[in-house]
Amino acid sequence: MYVHAGIEALPEELMGLASHVTILLPWGSLLKAVAIPELSLLKAVAGLCQPQATLKIIFGYDLQNEPNMIQAAGLPILTPEYLNTTFRSAYLEAGFNIRWKILSQDQLKNLPTTWAKKLAFGKKRQFIEIEAVINIR
Repeated sequence: MYVHAGIEALPEELMGLASHVTILLPWGSLLKAVAIPELSLLKAVAGLCQPQATLKIIFGYDLQNEPNMIQAAGLPILTPEYLNTTFRSAYLEAGFNIRWKILSQDQLKNLPTTWAKKLAFGKKRQFIEIEAVINIR
């Protein structure tokens, strides 16, 4: 099922139904929710999930190419230290056990979206892939 809804207002009818949630190359408020991460919004995503549901997120941005956007949104620099501490802790508190890895732009070419392919051939950016399993319920 494909859902077109803001993360701030997910449809109540979908709560507890998802066996898998995928967020590919988010922007705006969804990017902030996954990168900062915003606990209340991650909990909303967790609310969509069935027990043992999986979550996959791929996102990225670059300080050299997008400094104004990063500053305006208050996005963190995605260092391994940040990803292993603050980032991991927030996802765990929201109910997700995560694994993360850095994706190369070449790996981005394999995603089934035209936007991913455009980014893969564009300016150099760091991309993060998160794979998670819900650990609550």
